[in-house]
Amino acid sequence: MSRQSTSSKGKLSFLALLVISITISASLNLLMYMRISLYISNNSIELTNLLSFFIFITALLSTIVFVLAGKLLDRFASERSNVNELKNFKNFVEDLHKASNEVEMYGILYNFVKQIPDVACTSLFYRIDRSPDDVVWQKLTDEKVQKIPLCNLIASNCPLVRLGRECYVQSIAKDVNCAYQLPEYKNGSYICLGITDGPTVYGVVQMYSKKDNFFDTGIISKVKSYIEIAKPVIQSKRTLHILDKQATTDKLTKLYNRTFIDPYLEKEIEAAHISGGELSVIMVDIDHFKKVNDTYGHPAGDHVLVFFSRLLMKCIRKSDLVSRYGGEEFIVVLPSTDLETAETIAERIRQTVASMPVPPLEDLQIHSITCSLGVATYPVHSDNKESLVKAADIALYKAKASGRNRVIIYSRDLEKDVLNHKNR
Repeated sequence: MSRQSTSSKGKLSFLALLVISITISASLNLLMYMRISLYISNNSIELTNLLSFFIFITALLSTIVFVLAGKLLDRFASERSNVNELKNFKNFVEDLHKASNEVEMYGILYNFVKQIPDVACTSLFYRIDRSPDDVVWQKLTDEKVQKIPLCNLIASNCPLVRLGRECYVQSIAKDVNCAYQLPEYKNGSYICLGITDGPTVYGVVQMYSKKDNFFDTGIISKVKSYIEIAKPVIQSKRTLHILDKQATTDKLTKLYNRTFIDPYLEKEIEAAHISGGELSVIMVDIDHFKKVNDTYGHPAGDHVLVFFSRLLMKCIRKSDLVSRYGGEEFIVVLPSTDLETAETIAERIRQTVASMPVPPLEDLQIHSITCSLGVATYPVHSDNKESLVKAADIALYKAKASGRNRVIIYSRDLEKDVLNHKNR
């Protein structure tokens, strides 16, 4: 509910109370006037005394009616407010359960709490864990209402994020403020409340009002109620996301695994079929990887796999995807990519790997590595996922059989050559 609509409803309620009171008072006074007139006509009474008595009774009745009508209207408004609040909470819960992910839930929470009347600015900061070592904070705020939030949250400094310490400032001009509050805010009051999971803060709700002492226990309780309702659903979505990511991510390289790539490639081929476009894949294999394990040990082999996966990520575009397909074999999916471009990317990968020395593992210096690559394109070489991967794999096998450290493009003649080579 907006502040403007709340103010308009308040004026309408007062006018309704006034009209009701005047109507009832006028009706009662009219009845009393008729009885007094009848009484005067039957008895001899001084008019001045009667008029004074009539004015007194009129004023008394009007006051009583106004007070009673006010109490009734206030009770009605309170009950209506409670009904609306329950309806809002019901809609809030329904919207939360319809959300497809954690980020969408933060947006729903933000949209509901920012509707609280007389709050000049509401911001919601939330945490995104892209990896164990890569955490970023995103911001939701209405820049049309307020150009800047109360602070530009820096997680490493924020007392709420670091220590879980919520902030309540009833008067910016008089109270001790947060050290990171922006100096543009010189008056009013604000609160910062956390969205937590145990000791970890995953979100911060920040609300500012131009009025001093605005955030009383009622408003704070309401905001906390929205947060408490949202928390278990957000935590559930977060947990499902983590479990899903663990199931589809290779533990060593942090790349997607085969569980993810198979359905992903199926969808990309379907999209290419609908759009009439092309899609290419590159199968990549580290040359003589077994020799690395035999010479330096399996920890060194893992070290090389992680190094190699990072090189692959540096060589591809944002629209491309790399997956560990098994052992030392990787697959690169290139949506909306023709054969010529795919070959260029594959050659870039080959040259980059061949030119980059493997960083030492503690004091162990590992020799440089190379890789072999096979390229195939849909629908040039295949009409489905299985045959496309097989085509790229045949080209890869040919690259390895031809001396390694090279890029081979699939052709139908390769199948016969590979088959003959395997049968020797």
